[in-house]
Amino acid sequence: MDRRRMTIRMIRTVDRGLHALFACVLHLTILFLWHLSYARSCLALVFPALTFLAIFGGLLARRLERKRFAVDYYLDRRSSLRGLLRGASPSVAVSLAAAVPLAGFLVVFAALSRPTDWLFLCAATVAAPLLFNTLSAWPGRHFRRETPDGGRRAAVADVLVARLAGTLLLAVLAAAYAYAGYDLIPGPGENIFPDSMQRTLEAFSARGRSACPVVQDTLFAAAQLEGLSWYFVTTAAVSPWLHDMLRPLLWTGFFLRVAMVFGGFIRGLEGSILLACRVAEQQHRKE
Repeated sequence: MDRRRMTIRMIRTVDRGLHALFACVLHLTILFLWHLSYARSCLALVFPALTFLAIFGGLLARRLERKRFAVDYYLDRRSSLRGLLRGASPSVAVSLAAAVPLAGFLVVFAALSRPTDWLFLCAATVAAPLLFNTLSAWPGRHFRRETPDGGRRAAVADVLVARLAGTLLLAVLAAAYAYAGYDLIPGPGENIFPDSMQRTLEAFSARGRSACPVVQDTLFAAAQLEGLSWYFVTTAAVSPWLHDMLRPLLWTGFFLRVAMVFGGFIRGLEGSILLACRVAEQQHRKE
C-alpha cells in the first residue's frame, strides 16, 4: 500500500510539474508573440493583456492568502470587521495597482529586447517549474494543503511555494542579468554615438516604431530614455561636464528597471504555475 501511494504521489508530482512547465512556456510564448507583432497593429495589445492577467493572478493569489491569514489570526470570530475584511475587493484593488506597472515594464522590455535578453527569460521559464517542484517536496510538504473556498483557489502550500520559488529565482535572475548585461554581454554599441546625443536617441527610437499610435508613443518614450541612459553611461568617463552624481543615479535606475521587469515576469510565472496546479488538481479529482 505504501509503495502504491508513493507511486501515485510521484505520478501526481510529475503531472503537476509538466502542467507548470507548459503554463510557463505559454507565458513566455505570449511575450514572444508580442515582440513579433507589436509593430503591426493594435490587435497585438491582446498579448500584453494576457501577460497582465498572469501577473495579476500571481499577485492576487498571494494577497488573498496573506489577507486570510491576517483576518483569521488577528480578528475575533465574533467581530463585525471579520466579514467585511474577508471580502476580495481590497485584495483585487491592491493587486491591480501592483500588476499595472509590472506588466508595463515587462511588455516594454519584451518589445525592445535584444536577442540575448531572451536567454534569461528562457532560463527562468524552465527553472521556475523545476524549482517549484523541488521546493514542493521540501519545505512545501510541511505547509498546509488546505484549499480555501471549496477548491476555487489554489492550495495554501502551492501559493507559499510558488512565492518562495519566485523570490529565489528573481534574486538570481536579476543579479545575473545586471552582471552580464554590462560586464559580459556587449552593449548596443552600434546605436551609441559618443559625439552626438541626437543620433544616439534616433538610433534607439527606431526600434519603437509601430502602426498602433498608443504602442508607438509608449515605446518611443521608453526607447529614448534607454538611449539617453546608455549615452550618459558611455560618455561619463570622458565628458568633463557630466556630474559625478549622475552616474550612480543612472545605475540605480538601471537596477530598478531590471527589478521591475523580472519581477513582473516572475509574478507572471507564479500565476501561470498556480493556474496549472488548479487544473491538475481538478483532473485528479475527476479521476
